[in-house]
Amino acid sequence: MAKRGFDKELSAFELAVCDAQGDLFEESQYDFECDAFDFITKFMNSEIAESLDKDLSLCHTWGVKQTGETLLSMVDVDRHSGEKYISRDCLRWVGYMYRYWVWWLGASSKTLINEVPVDLACSMYNAYHTLDIEAAIIMFIRATPGGDANDGYVSRVSEA
Repeated sequence: MAKRGFDKELSAFELAVCDAQGDLFEESQYDFECDAFDFITKFMNSEIAESLDKDLSLCHTWGVKQTGETLLSMVDVDRHSGEKYISRDCLRWVGYMYRYWVWWLGASSKTLINEVPVDLACSMYNAYHTLDIEAAIIMFIRATPGGDANDGYVSRVSEA
C-alpha cells in the first residue's frame, strides 16, 4: 500500500480520482435524481468505494455515469423529493474532500462516512470550502468529539 499520512503528497492520478468522486457526488441529485445524502452515504458504504480506497482498482477507470449506474443497480437509493437541493459546489467539494481524506490519511470510506456524515460535511461547507483541502480535513478532525490532529483520531481512521 502507498504511503499515507500528513506528509504524503497526492499524485496527479490520486487527485484525478478525487475529482471524479466530486463529479459523482455533484451529479447524485441532478443527473441521477437521487437524494444526495442517501446516495453519498450508500456510496461510501459500497463495494465500489471500498475498491476505490485501494491503490489499484478497475473502478478507477469508470466514469461518473458508469459509477452512478452501478451503485444504483446494487443498492436502493431514495429518489430526490424535489423540495430541497444541495448546491452543486457543496456536493462536489464533499466528494473531493472525502476521497482526498482517504488517499491522504488512509481512512476507509466506510469509517470516514461514519465519523463525518454527509449532513455534517455539508453543514461545514461554507466555513471550510475556502481552506486548503488538507486544512479543511484537519478542521474536521479537530471538530470530532475530543479530537485534535494529534489525539489518535488519525491513527484510528488510518487503521480501519
